Amino acid sequence: MTGIKSVLKAFRVAVGLLRRGRPAAPLAVYFLLKTAVVLLYARDSSGAAAHLWRALRPGPGAEALSHYPDRLIAMPAVLGRLDIPLEILVLSFAQGATVLLVALAARGERLSLRAGAARARSRYVHLAVSAAIVSAALFAVFRLSAALLHRIAAIPRAWELGIGISAGLVVQAIFIYAVPFVMLEGRSSIDAVKRSVMFAGRHFVESLALVAVPFAVTVPTLLLALNPRAIAFQLSPEFLVQSQIAGAFMEFAAGYLLMGSLTIYVLDTRMKEEKR
Repeated sequence: MTGIKSVLKAFRVAVGLLRRGRPAAPLAVYFLLKTAVVLLYARDSSGAAAHLWRALRPGPGAEALSHYPDRLIAMPAVLGRLDIPLEILVLSFAQGATVLLVALAARGERLSLRAGAARARSRYVHLAVSAAIVSAALFAVFRLSAALLHRIAAIPRAWELGIGISAGLVVQAIFIYAVPFVMLEGRSSIDAVKRSVMFAGRHFVESLALVAVPFAVTVPTLLLALNPRAIAFQLSPEFLVQSQIAGAFMEFAAGYLLMGSLTIYVLDTRMKEEKR
């Protein structure tokens, strides 16, 4: 119960730090980037970017990207293939800067976006490698769970999705501390990942809560993305654009809640461990 109270405190403190504004700025920039990508996709069906969209959807399905409303219906699937590269190359940097800014704000120190970006840039390789390791682990778990569930006859789609998500949350809980350890303790990517596994092992319930609550924030927009064809014909194809942007905003909110609370929890736990 004490551990859960620490997690709840971490969420409360992280949200309270938003009054200073700047801790959420790096992730806000990432949200604007994803919004720009969505708008570019929605508006550019024949320009230079169209070649990128077709490359992300090879085969017969690429032809549908030239036709309305098929290209909007395909948008979640096409842009979803950009998620992993963006998370490794861009989001890892934003997360690193966020961790540092939240730590400074929690200590009552002066916040500097330039200093936060500079520190994240100096640790960029380790942040990106850590993100790549986590992405590879998540991909492997999803593929493995899908392969195992495929052998079970007549398993409901909802169960399959729920099991896959649960497995993904467990993997995320195990590796999520890598970013704070890279930024706050100056560890290498491999060392940070190892430390994350050990730290999560000692605080598994708390770690699972730290990743589950922000994920819950994104569930409504994730559900909308599951059946874009139904949305297109029951509402309108253009609503898919709004839904995609709403999803990116909820990811921004969940991302700050995760990285902010995670940072606070690590700082508090480390302080308690040093006092023992």
